[in-house]
Formats: sequence, C-alpha cells, structure tokens
Amino acid sequence: MVRADGRNRVHLGLVAVAALLVLAALACGGGGEEGLQLVFYSDRDGDDDIYIMDADGSGVRQLTDEPGRDYEADSSPDGRTLVFASERAGEDGAQLFLMAIDGSDVRRLTLSGGESGQVTDDYAHWSPDGGSIVFQRTTSPEGGSPDADIWLIDVETGEERQVTGTPEDWDSTPSFAADGKSVLFESNRGGGFSVQRLNLETMEVVALTSGEGTDAEAKESPDGKLVAFASTRDGGFNVYVMDADGGNVRRLTDSEADDRCPQWSPDGKMLSFYSERDGDREIYVMNADGSEQRRLTDSPGNDEVADWVAAP
Repeated sequence: MVRADGRNRVHLGLVAVAALLVLAALACGGGGEEGLQLVFYSDRDGDDDIYIMDADGSGVRQLTDEPGRDYEADSSPDGRTLVFASERAGEDGAQLFLMAIDGSDVRRLTLSGGESGQVTDDYAHWSPDGGSIVFQRTTSPEGGSPDADIWLIDVETGEERQVTGTPEDWDSTPSFAADGKSVLFESNRGGGFSVQRLNLETMEVVALTSGEGTDAEAKESPDGKLVAFASTRDGGFNVYVMDADGGNVRRLTDSEADDRCPQWSPDGKMLSFYSERDGDREIYVMNADGSEQRRLTDSPGNDEVADWVAAP
C-alpha cells in the first residue's frame, strides 16, 4: 500500500486533474467536432475503399478491403449503418451493400446484378427516417444505349420501386429532401444537366436550376431551407447554395480546380466537399456560408465524397 503523503499526494492530484481533462474531452466529442465523423472513399492503398475519420481529419481508419471498388458511402440518420456501392460481388457493375459503422456485418442490399447487360446501383442516400434508400440504377443493355434512373428500396424488406423512367434522359445522383417527401437529382431532361425535385406523392418533377453549365450533386440542408450543389456555371466545378425553391443562388467556393460533392453536417452549420486544388482529390470542410475552408486529408491518392456521421 502506497501512502499518499508528500510527493505521492502531488502525483495523485495530477492524476485526478488529468482524469478530469480526459472526461471533459470526451464530453466535447474528443478529436471530432461535437462527436461527428466523416466517411469517405479513397484509392490511397491501390483501389477504392471506404474510410472513416474524425471531423477534424484525425483518426483515419479503413473500413473495407475487398477486391473491386467500394465507394460512395452514406450514413444512416442514427449513425449506426452505412450503405455503399461495391463491385465485390464479381458481377458487371456495382451493387449496394450495408455494413455497421465499424465495418462489420456487411450484407448485400440490391440484387440487380447478373441481369441481361450491365447493371450498376450506386449514389445511395438514406431517407430521414432511415426506412428507405434512394439510389441511381444505370442499365447498359447489350447492343443498346445506357440509361440512368432513380429507384427506392425499402431497407427492411428489400422491396424496390422505380420513380423515374425516361429512357431518353439521364437521371442521376439522387438525395432525399429533409422532410423525406421529395427527392433531388440531376437530369439532362431540360437540355443541360440541372437540379430537379421529384415530389414522391404526386410524382411531379420541378426544375430548380436552369441555364448554362452543369448543376449536379444537390443536397438539401437539414432544416429544408437550402440546397447545396456543384456547378460549372462560372467555369469549372465550384460549390454553390440556393434557397430550397431554387432562388437566391450564391457561390461558396472559388477555386480554379474542381470543388464538388457538398454534404451538410447534421446541424447544418458546415459543409464537406472534395477539391482538386492541391493536385489530387482531398476532403475539405467549410462553414455553411463558405468561410473557413480547410483541408482534412493529404494522401497520395484521391479522397472523395465525405458524408457526415452522427454519433450513435
């Protein structure tokens, strides 16, 4: 038994202070911002795999390591499950898979592979209630032209529903609106690629953007008031934001290289995006008004499409 006198009392006091500091750090979310993480994909180790890191760029961990690409992961609203596209099934094209946030319990979600021609399911996005996932299905029939449409799948039952079906148009990169009642996607149905909103009750499609350039990769803010998207309207791809009805467009990034794939943090105060401004694709974050842009990753490969993960 050690007596707590003299030097030992000082040592015990320092230990107690250190313990309090650790507890305080844990209460504030540790190395991340308010306990948030970012899931992204990277080819830093040879081929595309899914990674996760703290919101300040620290603590990078690899979640998948299978032959074929694993890419475009999206976190469920409760932060417990990821949906991602993968070529691991060995069939032409990619399929959707689910896994736990730590990379365990991987299971296949879509089963369209193996049909006539090539089928690719990707660009998946969870509904706000976590019950369904919207995704892009691209079919490339033998001897025919490829076509992309928007589909929904029930996570529990696996039941699928096609919600766009225009063979002459390319409908892609869907995402749920904040209230779950509509889906945003990009389409060339108006000529150039523009952001569209599909009402899931009436099935009416309304264009939110139009004009020169490509508008793509739209995501609605958690409060449903704003839409962030990438656009070439002023040259190369940069990140923009607009009101939910398509009005009041303003530019957030101003890079000579491409800035793409904006994603809102759960509280709507920040956006992640990837940029090629440093030579290859790296993950950046910024405030929702475009201020305080900062790089989080610096790998020899390409790091892309970072989605925020709320603490379970």
